Amino acid sequence: MSYFSIIEIGKRALLAQKFGLDITSNNVSNVNTPGYSRRSASLSETKPISGSFLGTGVVVDAIKSYREEFYDSELRKSISRQTSYESEALLFQRIEALLAEPSESGLNELATEFFNAFEFASLNPENFGLRENLLQVAHSLVDRFNQTAEQFQNLRSETQSLISSNIEEANQLIAEIASLNHSIMSSASQIGGQAQTLIDERELKLEALAKITGINITHEENGAANVFINGINVVTNNTYNSLKLNELVNPNTGERTLQIHKLDGNGNSIGTINPQSGELSAQMKMFNVTLDDKESGNGFSVFKELDDFANAIATKVNAITITGFGLNDIDGNSPARNFFEPIVGRVTAASIKISSDIAGKPLDIPLSSRPNEPGNNDIALKISNLAYDKNFFNNSTPSQFYSGLLGKIGTFSKEALNGAKTTELISEQLNNQRDSLIGVNLDEEAVNIIKYQKAYEAASRIVTVTDSLLNTLINLVR
Repeated sequence: MSYFSIIEIGKRALLAQKFGLDITSNNVSNVNTPGYSRRSASLSETKPISGSFLGTGVVVDAIKSYREEFYDSELRKSISRQTSYESEALLFQRIEALLAEPSESGLNELATEFFNAFEFASLNPENFGLRENLLQVAHSLVDRFNQTAEQFQNLRSETQSLISSNIEEANQLIAEIASLNHSIMSSASQIGGQAQTLIDERELKLEALAKITGINITHEENGAANVFINGINVVTNNTYNSLKLNELVNPNTGERTLQIHKLDGNGNSIGTINPQSGELSAQMKMFNVTLDDKESGNGFSVFKELDDFANAIATKVNAITITGFGLNDIDGNSPARNFFEPIVGRVTAASIKISSDIAGKPLDIPLSSRPNEPGNNDIALKISNLAYDKNFFNNSTPSQFYSGLLGKIGTFSKEALNGAKTTELISEQLNNQRDSLIGVNLDEEAVNIIKYQKAYEAASRIVTVTDSLLNTLINLVR
């Protein structure tokens, strides 16, 4: 082996150890960088001299990353479930706040006061003050129904806006993931840190997308990650499909539902996507089912049940008052007055209001079953007894029905909160396990710095000694 061969070996050693120091320095620098996966230099001996067992030095043949797809995949799934539960819990908490139960201004309390007002009026049907109080209580009940319906509509519109924002963000992430795929595919054959940096960046994008909608990932040999939402691909290598939110309106019922469409390159729909987890999943369910006042499936709709409650009160009370008489009715023909304004189809929480037959006319409220009998309270008693009628709606009294509605909301809210807490713990555990594998350990890196430093010093010593030997040899020739 010539002196120049020794110098070449020393040079290779210097470069390899310096490369190891560069990687170690980069690890230390990114100890607190989110998503960063630690790396190490993979060194191998170069080919020996032909016909000899003498080696020719060392070379860096790859950069090893400690990222594991198993942990990434499981963490993405857990994140999607967690954000789905969190979104659902938040929306149910909003619903509970709008219903304001239990409180004096809640519908349950106001409905009870409404039926009690008829009972009080039955004690003295001729009393103008009791009749006026009855109208005031009825107005309070109607106003609360109208206000709650308006708030539900506002919450539904707000949910639609959240869905639109999430789809816009998802489209941006999908495009960025495809772009990163392109860069990773281009640099896959290169030895260096750039490809792994891009992979770490892509993983952050994938986790951000997983928060919005559940995704599945498959990997290509060229380094690309293909993205699927509920089995439908949206990213393939460096090509991608955008998402679009469409609203459908049933021409017969007026029911509004939202769908997420996958678009081709020309902006045409080529299929629908139904997220099974993530924020979009919870928000779509809230808009299409929970807050859908015309929900046509078998799902639990708070808005529809609220309308059912308003309709039951209006129709059952009207069915009784239409047969009654007011204080000024003296002939035998019933004036057929409705207490609530009759609506074509059915009364809803948004449309319920006091009938023009009695609005501002306390004396015309039908409390008597016969004309010209001021002390007759038969109608008032029949209406007050509705509060105890177990056949009022769905084999329950008004209070039982509404309490059951509140119970369902509470159950769904509790389940969502429990699910959010459980998945948060799972995500935290998975993240800790992944960090223990890919995270930077400063103590370990400190050892690596010393190791590469000593190796670099030794390699430089080889070059120095070889240089000295060459000088001695040249001096001898002189």
